[in-house]
Amino acid sequence: MFQEDKKEEELFEALKHLKYNKHEVVLFHVIDKKKELNFDFDNAPKRFTDVESGVHLDLYAENFKESYQDSVEKYFNMLKLQCAKYRIKYVQADIGESFEKILTTYLVERQKFAG
Repeated sequence: MFQEDKKEEELFEALKHLKYNKHEVVLFHVIDKKKELNFDFDNAPKRFTDVESGVHLDLYAENFKESYQDSVEKYFNMLKLQCAKYRIKYVQADIGESFEKILTTYLVERQKFAG
């Protein structure tokens, strides 16, 4: 879900299209919570590489941790708000948890609201 603003708009346009066609839409946001959300790295110099563009950045993680976490939290909240706006179910799926647990939790919640 980390992408350019324009592609983000395209994604939500596609998701809105599915909603308007009466589909139930669920966005499973797959993340590595430890690294992507908590920015849990030791304070040795690290090279971070954008896998799409190949651009890299060398830095000490500790120097950017707080501002990174603030930015990511705002971004994830925006995703949740966009999903809520279009009545799309947003499910954060941490790769550190079992797939079974994530899916079971979602299905139990869904059953509670459907029944």
